[in-house]
Amino acid sequence: MQTDPLKIVSLNIEKDKHFDRIIPFLKKQQPDVVLLQEVFSKDIPILEEALGMKHKFAVMKVLLREEEQLPFGIATFSSLPITKSYTAYFNGDGANPPIGPQGDPLKTARAISVAEVIKENKTYCLVNTHFTWTPDGQASDLQHQDLHTLLKLLSLLPEFILCGDFNAPRGKAIFDKIASLYKDNIPLDVTTTIDKNLHRAGDLQLVVDGLFSTPEYRVESVKLFDNLSDHYAISAKVFV
Repeated sequence: MQTDPLKIVSLNIEKDKHFDRIIPFLKKQQPDVVLLQEVFSKDIPILEEALGMKHKFAVMKVLLREEEQLPFGIATFSSLPITKSYTAYFNGDGANPPIGPQGDPLKTARAISVAEVIKENKTYCLVNTHFTWTPDGQASDLQHQDLHTLLKLLSLLPEFILCGDFNAPRGKAIFDKIASLYKDNIPLDVTTTIDKNLHRAGDLQLVVDGLFSTPEYRVESVKLFDNLSDHYAISAKVFV
């Protein structure tokens, strides 16, 4: 008898701009695990209470906004017990995260947040990341350096699901290098994961959000949802 799959959602929430859209959406979807990027640590209690989930957070930067210093990063939320977890940085570190304004994304630490959960006696390893940014979607020297370190970190994991905002379009060197090693589960007919109505740059036909898997996992029912944030949400069912 086949066990129920693990349902996941990955989304760059663009900090605290869209909770009126995102929280009702996540409640309706009822995922087991939610992998979010661009999360302020101050908002984690709000999300935990609204979703009925526990979290793991990895700081990437302390954002200066008016008189506030706001740590933000990536956060994985789960309704299932998180049996193992850790954070590993492929650029910078979390002990001394960069401090700066929003308009300087190059001064940002970059990490993977790894979490293991168990559902119906099946173990799932989920990796959340927000990869290094470039201003024009073209691969930079820094991206290549960070990718080398990221892949070394991933090589330590036997099997996993990798989700996040990769800041690198499908069809270009960085995304395609990852897709050469792990299965790209974003449907081929998807031409963008940028929401043209909510992203500051408008209609960018770029698939920059990813859902990758190693052979142990089977990913099905992949769906994308707009009108939530400046990026699309990605939902999927994962079998092991």
